[in-house]
Amino acid sequence: MKKIGLALAALFLCVVWTASALAASVTVTGHGATERDALHAAMREAIEQQVGVLVDSQTYVENYRVIHDRIYTHSEGYIAGYDILRSEYKAGYYEVTIRANVREELLNTDLMSYMQKKAVIRANMQDPRIGVIIVDQHGTEYPSVENTIIKGLHKNGFSRIVDLTQIDASVKHRIANAVFDGDSSLNGILGSHFNVDYLVTGYLNMNADGVPLIDDYPFVGSLNNVAVNLSVRMLNANTGEILYAGSADGQSFNLGPKALQEALRKATSPIVKELSKSAIQKAANPEQHVTLLVTGGVLGTMSEAYARISAIPGVSGVYTRVKQAGVMQIDVDYHGTAHDLAQALERDGVTIREMTSEYIRI
Repeated sequence: MKKIGLALAALFLCVVWTASALAASVTVTGHGATERDALHAAMREAIEQQVGVLVDSQTYVENYRVIHDRIYTHSEGYIAGYDILRSEYKAGYYEVTIRANVREELLNTDLMSYMQKKAVIRANMQDPRIGVIIVDQHGTEYPSVENTIIKGLHKNGFSRIVDLTQIDASVKHRIANAVFDGDSSLNGILGSHFNVDYLVTGYLNMNADGVPLIDDYPFVGSLNNVAVNLSVRMLNANTGEILYAGSADGQSFNLGPKALQEALRKATSPIVKELSKSAIQKAANPEQHVTLLVTGGVLGTMSEAYARISAIPGVSGVYTRVKQAGVMQIDVDYHGTAHDLAQALERDGVTIREMTSEYIRI
């Protein structure tokens, strides 16, 4: 079973890797009763061609309904840009020819099944531990929003969701503030104290009838207009890298307690979609970003460390960031996981003192 899983992961890593090298520009023609209908038909044809590149005929037949429901009905989202080469009206219909740039990496990840995504995540990111914290300006927690985000991550193959309910609400509030204020000193605390590799932090701002909900917050159920803004970041707790940052608005004009729920739902839905896409695209990239902390001068001077790490097979980029108090931080772009890089360092006689999914200390 382990061999099958590794083979599956390798297969889809190969697909993702080669897809990025394929030409994403295609020229297609669409027909329709209106010019807009013809343009949409051309976009669907462009997606059709790229699906044919990414999957074999048997996979297409077995997943026909999923492909059509998930892909072709949202074809515009997979088109990064297009040029109209020709538009004609003849014999009662429009004919539009376009040159479209297809977002192959996004199309590929959406075509993958849950098990395929999980295999890729395990192979590339070692199935990282993820925590989710959503609070508002008062420090109030929102488990319903957290659960919606968790479900989105689960759907995309991330299974190790860490339960952070034991953390005090005031502590969660301070964490959210620190993340959004860019407090990099918090990163080490997150990794060591809360046992997570990635942290999804959301900050919820709420208004009612254009007035900030401060004193009126307990009476939100009686308001005519509830508007919320949800800002979310996904942070690598070990390195401080921001994997995703985005925000969305939600508004409800309903009366009663359901107004807030509706506004939250409207704000959360697009965030979950974009966050999940960013996370799986990160996992689907076989080249990972690894932070290397060098202690005790074990790799020599800065230039010596640079040369030694650059010589490791699979390393495509080495960036020396900071050296202080006897510790040198080096960011490494590596075609493999932190575990793979650690093994390569050990073969070179280096002792590994600590390691996580994207962090190595030697």
